[in-house]
Amino acid sequence: MKPILHKIPMLIATLIMLSSTGAGANETAEPATGTGPSVVVRVEKAIARGAQAAASGVTRGAKAAARGIEHGVKAAASGVERGAKATGNAAHTVAKKLGASSTPSSSPGK
Repeated sequence: MKPILHKIPMLIATLIMLSSTGAGANETAEPATGTGPSVVVRVEKAIARGAQAAASGVTRGAKAAARGIEHGVKAAASGVERGAKATGNAAHTVAKKLGASSTPSSSPGK
């Protein structure tokens, strides 16, 4: 399960980068009138930074989700162990009480 979780953020980041690059190529193919090349370059850089930030956010989110899943699995396993131990202790206590109360002087009708 872990290898899959490590590959998903990279795939999503790649898709984001490709989609933003394609959108940026369409926009820069038609230069706007009255804008200098410095504005276009700034916009391209801003788009690239935004795509990188989005990819980083997706990666961080996937890592956090993986840690959360691992933590949840550990907590569930611990809960099952504790429950089994508590059930065993309760069964032992009941068996002790039944063994002590099975003396001939005790009457079940009371």
